Amino acid sequence: MFRARQTPQLPAHYGRGGCAGPRRCCGLVVERHNGRPAVRSTVSVVGRDGRLRGALDRVAARLRWVGYRTYFRLVRYNYEQRLLARPNWTPAGRFWSYELLNRYRNNSMLAAIDTFCGPDAVVYDVGANVGMYAAALAVAAPRRRVLAFEPAPTTAEQLRANLARNGIDDRVEVHDYGLGATDDRRQFHVSTYPELSGFDRESATRWEATVAETVPVQVRRLDDVAETAPPPDVVKLDVEGAGPAVLAGGRETLHEHRPALFVEPHAEQLPDDPTTAMRTRLEDLDYRVEDRGEFWRCLPARTT
Repeated sequence: MFRARQTPQLPAHYGRGGCAGPRRCCGLVVERHNGRPAVRSTVSVVGRDGRLRGALDRVAARLRWVGYRTYFRLVRYNYEQRLLARPNWTPAGRFWSYELLNRYRNNSMLAAIDTFCGPDAVVYDVGANVGMYAAALAVAAPRRRVLAFEPAPTTAEQLRANLARNGIDDRVEVHDYGLGATDDRRQFHVSTYPELSGFDRESATRWEATVAETVPVQVRRLDDVAETAPPPDVVKLDVEGAGPAVLAGGRETLHEHRPALFVEPHAEQLPDDPTTAMRTRLEDLDYRVEDRGEFWRCLPARTT
């Protein structure tokens, strides 16, 4: 505790109006003790509080890292051994999955896509991960056709396992490559938190995650895919910061076929916010971007 060696020059306003309470000035607390002014520093208190908060944040981050890492390792082992498939309830319907937790029960974007889609819709699930959207949408309407795009090799195999468990692998096409602005091969960063995996290392290392491995994967343009596949009625886009590149490679498809887009924007802990570029590209294509909080619903302002 610091004490001034001499009586400081008090602010001119000190004690006005009969106030004898403490006042703050330049990081000091000026107060009266037995009628005499005294000064104590708040710097040590503030510094101690800051160090405590920093320590608590580090503990929380470590616990989160341990919890997530343990969970994802258990999930991966469950997929490898096919030990336990459990029912997943979603707004679109129930299906079986080798995931250990039911995390999509109240998923608002999945509910919105299912409500918007007709029973015969063609859905492009871009960034399909292990197939929670693809499986739910296919189970909800047997005549729907879903194309699921997932470039991470292990995750694509887990996606196939979930589809086979539900007997819908004939209605959901798995495309084990990424979508982007050009046709080429790129390095894909597989994260220790698999859902953060992406083409940018910054995306794969958010929230204390690290890069488990880097693998080369094929990347194609959405426009080239739509030349041979049924054109989409709906595109779900969840690609961890790669949204602008996907839209750039699908410009002709969006211009000609005018599908609705449901986008999960990603900006947290990314050095370059991709949402501005995505919004600009969509508005240039005459799409209305409706921010629904957890996702965007993007509808064409005009149809061809």
